[in-house]
Amino acid sequence: MSIFKKDLKVLLYGNMHGMYRCENLIKVLLDSGYYVSHVYPEFYLRGGVKQTPLTKLLNKVAVKFQLIEFFSKAILADAIYIMPMNAHLIKRAMLASKWFGNKIIWEIYDAMHTHFEGEKRLKETKPQDVDNERIALLNSHYIIHISKIEIEYWEKIFDLSIDKNKIYIAPIFSEPKLRHSRKFMEDSMLKICWWGSLLPIHGIDNILTAIQILKQKNIPLTCDLFGAAGSGYSQRFQEYQNKITEMGLEQTIFLRRDLKFADDSLPKYLVENCDVALGMFGENPRAQTAVGHKVVEALAMGIPTLTMKSLALDEFFNSELDLWTCQTSPESIAEAIIAIVNRTAYPVDWEKTRQKVLQTFSVAKYREVLNEVLSRVEDDLTRK
Repeated sequence: MSIFKKDLKVLLYGNMHGMYRCENLIKVLLDSGYYVSHVYPEFYLRGGVKQTPLTKLLNKVAVKFQLIEFFSKAILADAIYIMPMNAHLIKRAMLASKWFGNKIIWEIYDAMHTHFEGEKRLKETKPQDVDNERIALLNSHYIIHISKIEIEYWEKIFDLSIDKNKIYIAPIFSEPKLRHSRKFMEDSMLKICWWGSLLPIHGIDNILTAIQILKQKNIPLTCDLFGAAGSGYSQRFQEYQNKITEMGLEQTIFLRRDLKFADDSLPKYLVENCDVALGMFGENPRAQTAVGHKVVEALAMGIPTLTMKSLALDEFFNSELDLWTCQTSPESIAEAIIAIVNRTAYPVDWEKTRQKVLQTFSVAKYREVLNEVLSRVEDDLTRK
């Protein structure tokens, strides 16, 4: 905690999505000495509750209490900080800004409509049904996001131009406690690992087919796929489990959800048992705009990593020097892995890449960006 308090008052507005990001957002603001308050809509009104006449009445009352809290705090705040993945709150923030002169900071992190709907949906959006993300892109005073290339992608699909002076890039970050220790194929078996939420953007189908090709070529390997746990992922998890069985790969590919980052059980397993970490191999346009947490996490632990070539990767890396890359097709993935096994893949200094990742994808960088944005807010308010 900072000894000296700053004058700026920051009102955090939104639910806690991307929990690790939100935890660090709050910590950085408090450590930097800002006055911070938070309006948390789900404290009043949680989704997924069965609707009855009583719950509907309680919901109406809860919304009123939430609005009272928000506007009461907004009167006192210098900046309204819309938290990651909360663009649906932009209109209330805009109203408060109009009344009280607050500056709006929007941290995108992940835009819901581009994540779930895709390019076609956005192009067909009617003016009266324009998405909250578009409104927020145009009306936030400052925008913080994880990559420049994704902002450019949204400009294209939304058909708009965003003032570059209000955009700040704070990449995803990883703070690994462990470091890769396994010697390459030390037991004469290539051990491949992947982890994530099994979304189409990750290209799991391409990975499965690539492993099938490698088995047909008698490459000695196993592949652990760690899928996200939770009720929202159960169906997807089972679908891939069935597919692995149908492909006859159940003795080679192991779909698991017994280990996780939260308790360090997954990182511990990875640094001790993984020869090659696989990244993203999705073929949809959005895959070109994301580096992927798994890529950053793997490289931060010093694990040799293979992922798809992408525009997002080129924003932060030299993709022919810092890590292994290939095209998204199963054949390209398999070919790249064969080169790795045969030790004919281009050389990578994984420790040098690890150091680069620790500097670029860091909480320190996030802190630097937050303080720079809030410094501009202070300057704006001083000139008023």
